[in-house]
Amino acid sequence: MRSNAFAMLGDVEDELRSDWRDGTGPSADQAQALREARQAIAQAKAALDRAAR
Repeated sequence: MRSNAFAMLGDVEDELRSDWRDGTGPSADQAQALREARQAIAQAKAALDRAAR
């Protein structure tokens, strides 16, 4: 279960990176939301690590 969850979170990270074409980027609000989403993903991975101990 843990490895599947990590894989899904990795897929989400990949998807977040692919939202904009090369040379374009997110607006300031979108960039903030992306930072928050990436932080939430990192927190979820840390929680999975703690749960596995």
